[in-house]
Amino acid sequence: MSSSERLRMGTKLGFGVGAISEGAIVIAFNSWNFLFYNQVLGLSGTLAGLAVTISLILDGLSDPVVGSISDRWRSKLGRRHPFLYAAPIPLALSFYCLYSPPAGLSGIGLFLWFTLFATLHRQALTIYQVPHLALGAELSNDYHQRSIVMSYATLFAVVGGAGTAFWGWTWFSHHPGGSTAQANYVAIGAAVGLTSALSIFLSAYFTRDQIPRLKQPVADIPPFSLRQLSREIIDCVANGNYRNLLLGMFALSATIGVLETLQSYVSLFFWHLPEKTIRVFSLATPPAFILAFIVTVRLHRRYDKRSTLIGALYVLVFAVATPISARLLGIFPSTAKGAFPLLMLFLFLFYGALAVITITVLSALADVADEHELNTGRRQEGVFYAARVLFAKLSTGLGHILAGLAIDIIQFPPHAKPGAVAHDVLVKLGLVQGPLAAIPAIIAIYFYRRYTIDRQRHDQIQTALAERRKATGGGDRGSEPAGAPGSIETAPI
Repeated sequence: MSSSERLRMGTKLGFGVGAISEGAIVIAFNSWNFLFYNQVLGLSGTLAGLAVTISLILDGLSDPVVGSISDRWRSKLGRRHPFLYAAPIPLALSFYCLYSPPAGLSGIGLFLWFTLFATLHRQALTIYQVPHLALGAELSNDYHQRSIVMSYATLFAVVGGAGTAFWGWTWFSHHPGGSTAQANYVAIGAAVGLTSALSIFLSAYFTRDQIPRLKQPVADIPPFSLRQLSREIIDCVANGNYRNLLLGMFALSATIGVLETLQSYVSLFFWHLPEKTIRVFSLATPPAFILAFIVTVRLHRRYDKRSTLIGALYVLVFAVATPISARLLGIFPSTAKGAFPLLMLFLFLFYGALAVITITVLSALADVADEHELNTGRRQEGVFYAARVLFAKLSTGLGHILAGLAIDIIQFPPHAKPGAVAHDVLVKLGLVQGPLAAIPAIIAIYFYRRYTIDRQRHDQIQTALAERRKATGGGDRGSEPAGAPGSIETAPI
C-alpha cells in the first residue's frame, strides 16, 4: 500500500470489531474473577494468584508458537483467518466454565478448577489475538495509517470492556446478593463468552475480502519447529526497539493489572461506593478512548510515537497516584458523594492515557516488524504481536499475582462487608492501589525513551524495502492489481 492509499471504513470497522472480545474478556476477568474466587468462594489470594500465574506461564509459551505458525500458514483463507474462525467456540465455553465451578468445590479442588479454565480460555484467546493483531499490521504499510487501524481496534476494545463493566455491575445491583452471590456470576460467564465469540466471527467475516491482498509466507521460509521458533524469538529480541517496547509493556502491565484487579475492592471498601454507582465508572472510558482515537494520530504527526508514549505515561502515572494519595493525606473529599466526580475525572485521564499508549504501541510494533524485515528479510508479524497479546495477559496475570499477595499480606478478610473492614487494612489497600501501583509505570518511561523509530527512520526503512522488492521482483502486498475490488481506496488520509 502506498502512502496515498487508505483502507475503506468497512475494513477498519471489520478489523476493529474483533477487539470487543479482548475488551470484554479482560475487563470481566480483572473486575470480578479475583472478587469471585477470593471473596465469594473463599479461595486464598495467594492460590488465586498462583492459578493465574500457572495459566500465564503456559500462555506465554503458546503466544509465540501461535504467532510463528500463523506466519507460515498456507490456505485459501490466508495466514490469519483460519485462526479467527477456530477460536470463538472454545473461548465462549471455557469462559463460561470459569464462572460455573461445581457446587462444593473448595481449597485445592477449587484452585485446580480455576487453573484449568483460566488456562483454557487464555489459550483460546491466544489463537484469536495473535493472528488478529498480525492481520492489523498487514493491512497497511503506512506510518500513520497503521495508527488509524489500531485506533479502531482500541476503540472497539473499550466499547467491549465498558459495556461489560456497566452491564455486569448493573446485573449485580438488580439481583439479590449482588457481587457476593455465586449464582449471579453464571450469567456473567455466559454473556461475556457469547459476546466475545460473536465479535470474533464478525471480524473474520468482514475482513475476508482482504485475504487475496495480504502477504503470503515466502517460499523458502523454514518449517515450524521449536528450534526454529527459538531462533526467531532470539532474532526479534535482538532488535533494540522491539526489546524496549517489550520491557516497557511488561513494566506497565504490572501497574494496569494491579489497578484493574483491585478496582472492585477499592470501589467497594475504600471509597464505600454502592454497586449501582460503581457501574457508572464504565461510562468514563468510552469518551476517554474516543478522545484518544481522535488525537493519537495527530500526536504522532506532531511529536512522533516515542514522545507520545512518554507524555501519555506521565499523565497515566499522575492519574494513578493522585486520588488515593490525596485521600490518605486528607485533602480529597471524604464522602462517596463528594469523591465520585473527581474519581470519574481521574479515571477519564487514566483510560485516555492508556488508550493513547495502546494505539501507539500497536502501531510501533508494526514499524519494528518492518525494521526486522529489512534486517533479516523475514516478515514475522505473528511473532512480534505475540508480545502485545502477552502484554494484555500479563496485565491480568501480574495483577492477580501481586493483588493476591497483597490481599494476604495486608490480611484483608474474606466475605468482607463494606464499612466493616479495619481502617489500617484499608490504608494498606490504598497504598497498594495508588502510589505503589504507579512505580512500574514510571519504570516503563525509561524503556520507551530508548525507542528510536521516528517518521524519518520509518521512511528510510520503507524506501529500502521497496528497493529490495523491486530488485527481486517482489510485490508490496500481494498479487491483486491496484484498484481491484477489496478494501483499499485511493483517497488520501
